[in-house]
Amino acid sequence: MNARPTEGIETFATARMVAERLTLAHYAEIRRLHLHPQVMKTLSVDGQPLPDRVTREGIVQNEAHWGRHGFGFWVFREKGSGEFLGRAGLQAYRIEDEEAVGLAYAVVYDHWHRGLATEMAAGSLEVGFRRLLVPEVASWTLPGNLASRRVMEKLGFRFDADIALAGISHRLYRLTAVDWELARGRGAPAGP
Repeated sequence: MNARPTEGIETFATARMVAERLTLAHYAEIRRLHLHPQVMKTLSVDGQPLPDRVTREGIVQNEAHWGRHGFGFWVFREKGSGEFLGRAGLQAYRIEDEEAVGLAYAVVYDHWHRGLATEMAAGSLEVGFRRLLVPEVASWTLPGNLASRRVMEKLGFRFDADIALAGISHRLYRLTAVDWELARGRGAPAGP
């Protein structure tokens, strides 16, 4: 993936949230997210909270990813209160021997079932498709994570394949920029 300019995408807002580029300054909030057992059942390979080292390395990798690609993860806060609600964003991945832009999201457990994952993901996709002009985004989840699958399907993702990531079975979904724009009645995305 080629680097893209980050101007204008390090922060953005959705209907209920403000997003800001995830950095080491957000370590304590991300650490709390990674320690919650219900959240980690949906995120970690073994369903266990992540070790401190993994949380810190993930944030450092995200900062490096922003430097290389011009995009990455954001921290989402509630408008008004500034309360931390979760993180979401886009990252370059290798999936089944191909380069892809992947969408990931995680919501603080106390705020589940409020539509926040869908809103975070939609905001991330808006940046990816409208600002970065990414042609396609992939997303995946554990087969039993029905809530995450519903988020993807609500956003227009289509099931593509069952794949193995880190030796664990996942359900892979894909969404093209054209399908994203058509579903929103906007027509095809503008060219470069």
